[in-house]
Amino acid sequence: MQEHSETQELYHEIFGSVLDRTDLTPYLLRNCYDYKSSLERATLMMGNRGFQVVNGVLGPGEIERASGYVSQAIDFMTRWLFPMVEDQMKLLLELPSLSIEQENRYRNAVESIHTLQTLLVGSPLASLVGEDPRHLFLLVSAKKYPHLFDGHPSVTQVPSRWRFAACAVLKMCHLIKSIEEDSQDIYDYACLGMFFETHAISLSGLYQFPWTEPTIFPTDENARRAFVKVASFFRKLYASISVNEDGGLVFNSGDGVQVDLVEVKARLKSPESMFAKLGKDASGEVYNLRDILAVTFLLKRRDDSLTLFHALQKQGVILQENTVSTSITQTLYDTPEDMANAIRVLMCNLARREGYEANPSDEEVLENATSFLNALTANERNNPHSSGLHRKFQCKINYSVPVPLRRDTYRVLMPLEEASQEELITRQHTLPVELRISDIHSWQVSELSGDAHHDAYKCRQLLVLLNRLFTPLFNFPKDAITALRADQNRLFK
Repeated sequence: MQEHSETQELYHEIFGSVLDRTDLTPYLLRNCYDYKSSLERATLMMGNRGFQVVNGVLGPGEIERASGYVSQAIDFMTRWLFPMVEDQMKLLLELPSLSIEQENRYRNAVESIHTLQTLLVGSPLASLVGEDPRHLFLLVSAKKYPHLFDGHPSVTQVPSRWRFAACAVLKMCHLIKSIEEDSQDIYDYACLGMFFETHAISLSGLYQFPWTEPTIFPTDENARRAFVKVASFFRKLYASISVNEDGGLVFNSGDGVQVDLVEVKARLKSPESMFAKLGKDASGEVYNLRDILAVTFLLKRRDDSLTLFHALQKQGVILQENTVSTSITQTLYDTPEDMANAIRVLMCNLARREGYEANPSDEEVLENATSFLNALTANERNNPHSSGLHRKFQCKINYSVPVPLRRDTYRVLMPLEEASQEELITRQHTLPVELRISDIHSWQVSELSGDAHHDAYKCRQLLVLLNRLFTPLFNFPKDAITALRADQNRLFK
């Protein structure tokens, strides 16, 4: 009987998140003695991850499909993730009176990003990964199994930085594949985002897109399905918003109550932002992406916020059954006294709807304000990446939309396309929407300056992602975030 030098492995390392690993010890690579046998086992590993394998051989086009994921992962990191963080680190380094400790941290971050860029682009490692995507599995396992490349024509040893970088690419591929696999609905929106980006249409200005009479349509079926769902939501929204005599926007509740708006903003979450949010989230679940479409109503007057919230319910945009109750939070008001006037405005508007004028007492208003504020702050949770300065009312809904399909082909019917009722069938889908309400003054103060600025928030989020992907090649200390926020307050003042 042949003796084995390795000890028995009684369980696989399955606990925790794969995003927190710096190497792998896959059971299938145990006892591989050279490059040929290792590549055969790596093929089986791909088969376990959704790739077609027949008789130990990858199916037609599967190597190319895997290479596509790898290219997308490296492009995301080198063309989006690295530049966004590096640009802000360089701006922070230009601030006067930086502490020596923070200056060193920002400088180290820039240098680490340069090192990572060099590792992933135009390098021997990049050539090895481009040669065959299965090499990633061998690279990340080379610490425990050092003979996996024995017999490869050009690899004589695997430096530790190669292992760490390959592990980061593999983790990024996992995030990209999870968007596609874990939720087909989310993948639809990712495809729609890519469609808009390829046509130079801003994902942050979609309220102005001509949803009722679009001039371009996606051809990809996933993107078409998402397009119809988003268009259905905007048609619903447009029906409640009109332009007054002064050219301003007005939201109509349908029962005589109107709310003056300064602007309506709408953005579709980009595929890159999806990857970033999944990567920084501890659970890494695609189903946590509940803000695919974010719609922000900016009011002239802060005290119209509760009236607008009620009007959105009245018009059927917000329903009890489609609202994620734990997501309902508000930071516009700090105390019941602060909220009192908004409550008074709401009470008067509701009375006016019923045909009479109300004059509630101060005691009645304060009692309702106390109850309302307690209800709206019951689910408030601390997001370590966001700012405590945000001033808004928000909730997340799963908006129900009908998707028409051609009965013979099951192809999605786009807006303006015609078909008879006999030619159609309808399927029910949902659109995850985050609704935000703020007044223009609070928004400008809290969202466009200091550590609440979107670029500041995004940088903090991406630093967490970089740590998870590239440790130990990249390390921005968690305890440095407080000082980073202080510097961002100066940068975005």
